[in-house]
Amino acid sequence: MRKLIPLLALAGALSFPACESFGQALGAHKNVVARAAGHDLTVDQAVALMNQNPRLPNQPDLVNALANLWVDYTLLAAAAQKDSTLKSVNLEPLVKPALEQGMVWKLRDKVIHFDTMISDADLQKLYQEQSPGTQVRARHILFRLPPDATPVQRDSILKLAQSVRAQVVASAGKNFGELARKYSEDPGSKAQGGELGFFAKGQMVAPFDAAAFKLQPGEVSAPVETPFGLHIIQVEERKQTPFETVKVQFRQKAVQDRVQQAETQYVARLTDTLGLKVADGAFDVVRDIAKKPEMKLGGRAGDRALVTYKGGSLAAGTLMDVLRSLPAQQRTQFGSATDDQLKNVLLGLARNQVLIAEARRQGFAASKQQQDSLTNVARQQLMGVVRSAGLIGIKPQSGENDEQAVERKVRSLVEAVVKGEQNIIPLGPLAYALREQFSGQVYDRSFPNVVAKVQATRPPVPPQGLQLPNPAPVPTTTPTTTPAAPPAKK
Repeated sequence: MRKLIPLLALAGALSFPACESFGQALGAHKNVVARAAGHDLTVDQAVALMNQNPRLPNQPDLVNALANLWVDYTLLAAAAQKDSTLKSVNLEPLVKPALEQGMVWKLRDKVIHFDTMISDADLQKLYQEQSPGTQVRARHILFRLPPDATPVQRDSILKLAQSVRAQVVASAGKNFGELARKYSEDPGSKAQGGELGFFAKGQMVAPFDAAAFKLQPGEVSAPVETPFGLHIIQVEERKQTPFETVKVQFRQKAVQDRVQQAETQYVARLTDTLGLKVADGAFDVVRDIAKKPEMKLGGRAGDRALVTYKGGSLAAGTLMDVLRSLPAQQRTQFGSATDDQLKNVLLGLARNQVLIAEARRQGFAASKQQQDSLTNVARQQLMGVVRSAGLIGIKPQSGENDEQAVERKVRSLVEAVVKGEQNIIPLGPLAYALREQFSGQVYDRSFPNVVAKVQATRPPVPPQGLQLPNPAPVPTTTPTTTPAAPPAKK
């Protein structure tokens, strides 16, 4: 199992200049939604694309997604038109993470030692202790507790919860459902007498989860506080998958846990003495970058230290590179992440940086031959994607020049995506590299004009669910560890 780099959840963006530089703002006409490699997407063209699917929600964020898709395809087509081998495309954003991961794998194989031999008896004992196959069926009564509740309010709500619990206990739990229907403030379970059904460990918020799995059938908890308020929990039934049924899978998990523990201990030994410290204002930087990962960071902004430690620092530019590698849906979750979650993200990335530096120090840096080989693999994969999309070898039709042929092909591709006839070509971090190489920009000040014109020209069709199709799978050069999004609030 390859897992050493403890990349954590991230999100956010940095404090940098506004969407467009002053020069760009003066140079770009108000009727231009996006510009890429000398091509313009006008408001009317964006409106025509949006109207290809009348059920596409008419919202600024959809216009933004459409404009960025157009920029990506235009830059990719322009690069292929300039050089059909795509050798001019900078693939470092794709290759660098894989090279660094490979270095850390080699470091892991050298420094991590663990015992993978676990007897059946020890394995069964561990299974009973961890109870991974256990599920409980429970009810609860929720008493809402406002985040800004005063001490008097908290005391009043706690006394009510304790009073209701006393009534449950006095009836030996028989009136729990009746009291839940009367007192619970959980609209999802109130009418069912607080019934939550069966759930496994980890499916509920941590305090609720811990309390529920300590109870035996028939037992009732004391008031348990979670971000939702105070809960009284009654477990009605427990069930567990027989050990022999999951013995093989559980052994694999037990070995993986030992590996992870050994890795965690090694990372702690390597980094705990370095005095990692998150800089003031770093959380705002993370949130800002997650919102606008396409923005350029000037020299000083890119070098801004978000985490400092003995011998180095984690710079905003490094964070931006990582955020750009994440899917947009995952990246946006950082906007609502707590400061504690973002702190863990930043410290995790700083530890990653220390690990990579240690791998280099121990001589595990990739050779030029390895770098070239990986780059060639990435280019071949990119060529396959671009060829399948028809962006290589675009031929002008009668009366067209090369530039018009590119515009026609890109327009037809975007139309197919909007209609749901084709998946998005996901470029990930390569999209940002293309923008820096060949110049690409989206002008969000034009979005209201697009929305207004779509509203005026689109037939009245009720919008449906999701906007654009999900991206097709992205080919990767090697397996890599990807940072997860901040944990969802349950």
